[in-house]
Amino acid sequence: MTLETSEATGLERALVLVLKSSMILFAIALAVLMFVTVVMRYGLSNPFLAIEEAAILLGIWLYFVSAGYVTGTRSHICGGALHLVVKQKKSRNYVRLMTTLICLGVTVVALWYATKYGWFTFDKGRKSTYLQWPRALWVASMVFGFGVMTLFLIFQSIRDFKIIRNFSNTAQGEI
Repeated sequence: MTLETSEATGLERALVLVLKSSMILFAIALAVLMFVTVVMRYGLSNPFLAIEEAAILLGIWLYFVSAGYVTGTRSHICGGALHLVVKQKKSRNYVRLMTTLICLGVTVVALWYATKYGWFTFDKGRKSTYLQWPRALWVASMVFGFGVMTLFLIFQSIRDFKIIRNFSNTAQGEI
C-alpha cells in the first residue's frame, strides 16, 4: 500500500491483499499458458486454440483485478502539476476530492454498462468458441473490476472529505 492508503480500513487492506495475491496467481497462470501455447504451436506444430482462449480470459481478469488494485492503493498514473498550480494545501485537498468524485462517477457509469452487458450475455447463453465456457466469465471480470474500483473510490471520497473537514476544523481552531 502506498502512503495515501496508510489510513485504510481493515476491509480495504484485506481486499488489497486478495487483489495482489490474485494478480500474482493470474500472472503465473498466464505465463504458463503462454509457454504451453508456444511449445504446442511451434514445437509440436499442433496449436490448441482453447489454450489461447483461456489465456485471453486470464489476461482480462488480470487486467481488471489490477485496475482494482491500482485504484485501491492510489498508485495509478496521475498528473503531478497540481502542486505547481495550486499552492494552498486546502485547495489541493478540494481538487483531490473533486478528482476522486469524478473518477467515481465515471466508474459507476462503466459499472452500469458492464453489468447491463453482463446480464445480456448471461441471458443469451453465449459460449466461448473453443472451450464452450459461458461468455459471462469474460464479462464478469469487467463487473468485478469496476465494482471493486467503485468500492475503493467510495472509501477514498469519504477519506478525502474527512481530510477537508478536519483541515477546516483545525484552521478554525487556530484563528
